[in-house]
Amino acid sequence: MAVKFHRCSAMWVKIGHPCWKAQKALDEAGVDYELVLHSGLRFRRPEVAEMTGGARALPMIEFEDGSLLRESAAIAERARAGTLISTAPAATPEPPPAPGGTL
Repeated sequence: MAVKFHRCSAMWVKIGHPCWKAQKALDEAGVDYELVLHSGLRFRRPEVAEMTGGARALPMIEFEDGSLLRESAAIAERARAGTLISTAPAATPEPPPAPGGTL
């Protein structure tokens, strides 16, 4: 599973920092992710606001299908449980063609 882990660049703050907690849980669980760094200052995150519809808080996981998981505790919990998958509804497959086809 290829996911992108978006976090701020202020990783020198570890005690109580949500980005650090989420990344630590991902690393301990052996989750493969692409790291995407953003400004440590919330008001300098226009790209995050664009992705989330206005919110600038980090961390967040971006799944291949474009869905997002935005809560640090949820990221850590799901990483530890091995359930870090997208919760977006799957595309409904088209029904197979009728036997005999059409002319």
